[in-house]
Amino acid sequence: MNNFPKGERINNVNEIDELYAKGDKFMAYPFSVRFIYKPSQSDSKMSVLIVAPKRYQKLAVNRNKAKRFLREAYRLNKGELQTKIINLSSQLLISISLVSKTMPDFHLTEQKMKDILSTIEKKIFSENN
Repeated sequence: MNNFPKGERINNVNEIDELYAKGDKFMAYPFSVRFIYKPSQSDSKMSVLIVAPKRYQKLAVNRNKAKRFLREAYRLNKGELQTKIINLSSQLLISISLVSKTMPDFHLTEQKMKDILSTIEKKIFSENN
């Protein structure tokens, strides 16, 4: 199921604050990633926050394009990890930020999104086993 409904987006201020205060982080240049894995939650979900700050992309059209690329790459590649998270009835919050002044194309964005999701999967399931 390849869709990206509003329920999969992080829009709760408390979740965003927790993600940036307590979340694990790593770089997959040109993206910075933070995530929090909460096992055994009552509401199992995988949510994402996409960020393209004005600090790196001055033009709004470029920020919007970068966010579109990230959302589409996430939507296409989230399936396997999302299935595992839901089956374990746990919660995963992810923040992906663009940290480059050069605009990545969609091919690079999709490749990096695959790397990001596989890295998160390895970190989560290597800690729990």
